[in-house]
Amino acid sequence: MRTGEALSLLGLLLVAGVAAWWLMLRPVVEPDPARLDALPLRLMDYQAMDIPMDRSVSEMLDADHNVQRAYLHPQGYVVFVYVGYYGTRRGGTPEHTPEVCYPSQGWALAADGARRVGGRDGIDVRELVVTKQGEQRLVHFWYRTRERSGITSIAGLRLDHFRGRLLHNRADGALVRVSTPVEHGDLDAARSRLYAMDRGLELALDQVWPGGDESLAGIAR
Repeated sequence: MRTGEALSLLGLLLVAGVAAWWLMLRPVVEPDPARLDALPLRLMDYQAMDIPMDRSVSEMLDADHNVQRAYLHPQGYVVFVYVGYYGTRRGGTPEHTPEVCYPSQGWALAADGARRVGGRDGIDVRELVVTKQGEQRLVHFWYRTRERSGITSIAGLRLDHFRGRLLHNRADGALVRVSTPVEHGDLDAARSRLYAMDRGLELALDQVWPGGDESLAGIAR
């Protein structure tokens, strides 16, 4: 390696080291995650009931705050909603993700793909089809931060956290998961229910996202 290249590399390493030290010394912003409890119990035609979380599941997920509900439709449909929030000091990243958690709970992963919900102005989601003892469920999940939603990979989530830490001194985030039983093998009907809930839930989360009056409203996704 030539002297000039070595000096350039050394300079880059020094800059990276100073930036990392600066980030470590800055006090982080830690909004109150209990704000998520204000997520409306009524979304569209659905009425929710809270589902207590088993201690073993709570310990496994190890989130700073959990919201777990069943949203019931007058026609008998149900959509399960889970939001697990992780603060900046925790790195804003879930300990366990659905493509790992479902198999660990005895569900077989029948399909795993990507979907765009809401067209050009919507969000991306991961879609799973899982089965267990004759029951089939359709699952959508994604990650969200202060800046963005519809993040579908841990790598993308961490990149957004780095940007948020630099610009806003916070790197909190959440896993958002919705699921519904697939009745009579009708995936299209189940997908239609989740599409509607995905959009309604996103709008509601805009209003209750931790951080005072800050929200994702008006921020480009």
